Amino acid sequence: MTEPSGRLTVTLSALPPADVLEPLWRELEQRSDASFFQTWHWIGTWLGCLHPGMAAELLRVERAGAVVGLGIVVRRTVRRHGWLRARRLFLNTTGDPHLDEITIEYNGLLCAHGEETDTTEAAMGHLLSAHPDWDEFYLDGLHQSELVESLRLSGARLHCTGRRRCFFVNLAGLRTQDRGYLEAIGSKTRHNIRRSIREYEKLGALRLDEAGSVAQARSYLGRLRHFHQRYWEAKGMAGSFANDFFRSFHDRLVERAFDDGAIQVLRVTAGDTEVGYLYNFVHRGRVYNYQSGFDYEVSTTQNRPGLVSHAYAVGHNLGRGHAMYEFMAGDSEYKESLGMDSRLMVWGVVRRERWWVRLEEALRVLLRRRGAPATRLEKPGREGEGAAS
Repeated sequence: MTEPSGRLTVTLSALPPADVLEPLWRELEQRSDASFFQTWHWIGTWLGCLHPGMAAELLRVERAGAVVGLGIVVRRTVRRHGWLRARRLFLNTTGDPHLDEITIEYNGLLCAHGEETDTTEAAMGHLLSAHPDWDEFYLDGLHQSELVESLRLSGARLHCTGRRRCFFVNLAGLRTQDRGYLEAIGSKTRHNIRRSIREYEKLGALRLDEAGSVAQARSYLGRLRHFHQRYWEAKGMAGSFANDFFRSFHDRLVERAFDDGAIQVLRVTAGDTEVGYLYNFVHRGRVYNYQSGFDYEVSTTQNRPGLVSHAYAVGHNLGRGHAMYEFMAGDSEYKESLGMDSRLMVWGVVRRERWWVRLEEALRVLLRRRGAPATRLEKPGREGEGAAS
């Protein structure tokens, strides 16, 4: 393979209009190993939902005149401990919990294939050396270990605020081994799924349907919202769809991305009875399970709508020829039992050398020695629980 030649140049400038940025982003996307969350479907929809006054800028990396890296940087100033002013940067997020409830994962700069490490190192080095007007840079959901290493090489001090396992099913591997999904998972989970299937079949044949149009996807998503909200509200919690930005974002995303095959909304029924709905993203053979809504009142015994719905969804995508079924970040028991392997995702923050940073670190060490929880100094890291189930 030919080594990249030419010096990398980095700029951080005002965000161009969408009609200028979109072709630039999509062209690089074709030359990248982007996750769904780095595609224009996600990024363009997100930018279109943000208030025009949001302080967003374009981080751009070029080699020999060709764009090899792009990212959206949002500025936000906050008060730490009620009195300390901290100037923060965020990569492809806003720092506003209400807006960030959409939860980006598999994040990072959009980079040309093979340029990920050099591009990330150069971008971080540029921000550190040429832009002294920030104190902290938040990086949510980094999905590649080499990206974390390239941050270190740039001289950045990445403080890890959270690590989450991402469970997945290697559909391509199952296809190669000529094995069914249930035969590949643990015996206890397989037993529970089969018992639940038999129970649901008393109501009628189990069936999985995939939305075939934008209108049907909207209809399925509406039912998913109903069951999702009913479940979380019964627990005294708001539920994701109580968030107006969350709802608006996904309404637009389905509208923009469905016809490109990037949205998959599934319905599982037993006869005429709804069992559950799954809202997935599809990108280059990877199926990302993002959100779900299940009816936990279908049966009084062996009632596991989530396990059954996911088992049917895995089988469906195995048959569709996809390579991977992703359960996203989080250590939920159902993800571990349904997944066949996992990888780590990192949430972190790069902090400049500031007196208050050194003071906080010293206080953390002191509190740890005294056995007190260090997290009293600040809110827990923005770890991104991933999609609720």
